Amino acid sequence: MSLFADIRRRFDLRPPKSLNLAGSLARSTPEASSPDLGSSGAPLGRRDPHGATKHGGQHGGSGTDHSAYLAIAEALHDGADVVPASDEVGRRLAADGVSLLEALDGLSALYRSIAGGEPAFAAVRALSSSWAEASLIYLHTLSCEDPLTGLSSLAHLRSRLGELYREAEFRGTSVPQTHALVVVEPLNPPGTSPFERELRLVDVAECLRIVFCGGDVLGRVGARRATALVGRDPNLPEQVETVRALITQWRLDTDVPQLARVWIEGLPGSEAMAERVLDELARP
Repeated sequence: MSLFADIRRRFDLRPPKSLNLAGSLARSTPEASSPDLGSSGAPLGRRDPHGATKHGGQHGGSGTDHSAYLAIAEALHDGADVVPASDEVGRRLAADGVSLLEALDGLSALYRSIAGGEPAFAAVRALSSSWAEASLIYLHTLSCEDPLTGLSSLAHLRSRLGELYREAEFRGTSVPQTHALVVVEPLNPPGTSPFERELRLVDVAECLRIVFCGGDVLGRVGARRATALVGRDPNLPEQVETVRALITQWRLDTDVPQLARVWIEGLPGSEAMAERVLDELARP
């Protein structure tokens, strides 16, 4: 097995797809006569970074734009170093939302059509490294908060719970005795649109921030519920009643009652069981 084939196999056990993404620079190959190919010699049905499908035109291939490989194609034709071009292509494909599997498929098809063989290791390494670097830069810019409600994501809530359990084990304390979850589930009347449900969660988030403003983690669990990871203070029941009162009276300019279920969810003795509790709360 060649080095490139082994690298490709590590990402996907399926055989490489027969693609021709080199555009006008590609030689005439059996792939070009496939019924799935457009007039440019590239497969139809590209997915853009947002999941939509594009047919024909410049975009083609298994999630790629064949023109993105032009720099590598020119380097191959000129006998130049392919590393700088592969580095550039990897960054561009990552920015376009193309997966690494699709990027490697396109590189393989380009080499087959121009060089008649598999990609050089230097090209594979450069493209993969730049793709990974660009993808990590994007991931590091993502917020751990829901952009609409400002509530922490479920992943962040899990992470904070894990920290609490590890700290409790180190200190010899018990998370069920020191912390709890305050869960809020707005009760929307029949016919409520998804947009209106989201606005209700925005209101719920504001009410939670008013009551729990001491550094407690406020998170969103699933599409319908919000929660606060709080300490078990003696006045916790009063705080819960304050949350309930705020939510039911938050919109005084409407005749529709703003109802919600609000309760204290106890935490189990282990981190694994706590994650199961979050999973249950996140279910519709």
